[in-house]
Amino acid sequence: MTQKIIIFFILLAFSNIKLLAENETLYLSVASSLYNLSKSLTIEWEKKTNIKTVVITGPTSLIARQIHNGQLSNLIITANRDWLAWMEDRELINIESISVIAKNSLVFSSGINQGFFIDINSINFKENFKDQLSSSMFAIPHPSSVPLGIYAKQALKSLDLWDDLNGKLVFTSSSQSNLKFIEKGEAIIGISYLSDTISSSKVLVVAKIDDSIFPYEKPTYWAAKIKRNGNDNDFGFLDWLKSSEAQKIIKNYGFETTE
Repeated sequence: MTQKIIIFFILLAFSNIKLLAENETLYLSVASSLYNLSKSLTIEWEKKTNIKTVVITGPTSLIARQIHNGQLSNLIITANRDWLAWMEDRELINIESISVIAKNSLVFSSGINQGFFIDINSINFKENFKDQLSSSMFAIPHPSSVPLGIYAKQALKSLDLWDDLNGKLVFTSSSQSNLKFIEKGEAIIGISYLSDTISSSKVLVVAKIDDSIFPYEKPTYWAAKIKRNGNDNDFGFLDWLKSSEAQKIIKNYGFETTE
């Protein structure tokens, strides 16, 4: 009996230690295009607070569904507003906490050795683009669910290229998988986020797609606290994301800030 009591208290103590560790850990779910940035942000955050941070990343659609299915998370940062609305409908987030923390731009990106060149403002842009693309493939994430794919389709329609790319499009699963597809030369060119392109040594910006000239919805990153057993504590991380210190880090990664 004494041995059973000792084992019981050992297990109880272990459970309390595990619970305490979880309570002192920030679980952060972020869109894949924010992964590199989120690592730098959390390094600075941990220095300031001594609060451990676990980053969970993936396509926005995936991380939203993971939380719906029970994934432990204190805060989510999505690459568009639609998936937050999806979570809002399922009462997964604190509506009052919803905030814009950064924006992005779209670019045509290509492998550094592909030699693809276009002048997006030239009157011959469309013809030059099609000539250089020839029989090669063009990569974007899937426009039915992936934010970058949704934005890219809008941009290609504004550029009057969408119909011309019929049969040449390769749909990838996320902004990061799209970038890797272009890095490996499996597509001669594609559309990427500016922040992704400048973070890679294997691709270059062929042309920036100015949303003021060729209208598309500006890629915007939305954050919200997750409801978890009535507790939506993020240890102040969301407020810190809006600070000058955090926004400076965000800008250094090629994103547009909210300041």
